[in-house]
Amino acid sequence: MSRWIAAFLVILTAIAFSAAQDTGEKPLRFPFGSSKSQVPFDVIQVDGKTAWRVAGRGNVKIEELIAAYSSATGKLVSYEADAAGVARGSVPYIGPDGGVVIEQGELGDYVSGLIAAAQITLVGHSTDKVHIVSISNAPGYARVIEASELAGLPDSEWVTIARADLANSGNVLRYALEHYRRSSVQIASQGEMFVATGRVEQIRNVNRIIEKLDKAPSSDGSEVRAYDLGAGGNAAQAMGVINALFDEPDTRVQNLDGKYSVVTGARKRVHVSAVPNSTKLLVRASTADHTLVKAALDAMK
Repeated sequence: MSRWIAAFLVILTAIAFSAAQDTGEKPLRFPFGSSKSQVPFDVIQVDGKTAWRVAGRGNVKIEELIAAYSSATGKLVSYEADAAGVARGSVPYIGPDGGVVIEQGELGDYVSGLIAAAQITLVGHSTDKVHIVSISNAPGYARVIEASELAGLPDSEWVTIARADLANSGNVLRYALEHYRRSSVQIASQGEMFVATGRVEQIRNVNRIIEKLDKAPSSDGSEVRAYDLGAGGNAAQAMGVINALFDEPDTRVQNLDGKYSVVTGARKRVHVSAVPNSTKLLVRASTADHTLVKAALDAMK
């Protein structure tokens, strides 16, 4: 019996010694997950870059779609907490029966468009790091850019522009752009400051409207129009109403010999004058403000 025990100990020692030797081989790693994504698209090469050929219709799992996008573009992707749970679902896709090629530069727009059906979106796909976030939280991830950069960015990228050089006040622009609030564009303004956040395609349109409204027939971005109050109209009363509606509080910082002071007052957006011996008003205002002046005068009739 003692010989069997001795032999057993020798075998154990040999096994332990063998296991301790460095064979130079890489340690065995067990795979968790897979680096291969499964999407119902043909993965092809266009000018040496990965592209997709989409044909027919069906459904694709969001997490597989994102994995395929990351593999095709080489971009690092991370999920926001709210978006991670949604990624296990699927979204529909549709393409022509003959197929259409989505080149690598268009993949971000395409993927973002598909996953919008699940109320999530890509943010940062014009950079090397992409965030998958809920659409409601996307503005918080949008990077601030100059308006001149809009032309070179993908349509579905999320960005913020800030303008402080406006002839029209931010409040006028906010009123003119009110309908964009229903399309996930966030707009904020204070005096001549104006900030807008949304997808590049939408912000381009917002910026075009800003530029158009700021192109004025006069040097200060305003024009003069006459308004007839009609029989029984009270010019003095109408002037008072217009001034009350359009005078805005104004705060500015003055530097006098190195000493700073805060000055508050009122800034006139609209200038009104009554025509003597008539029921007409002469109003100098921006194009957008003239629309508001007319609405106010009509409401007084």
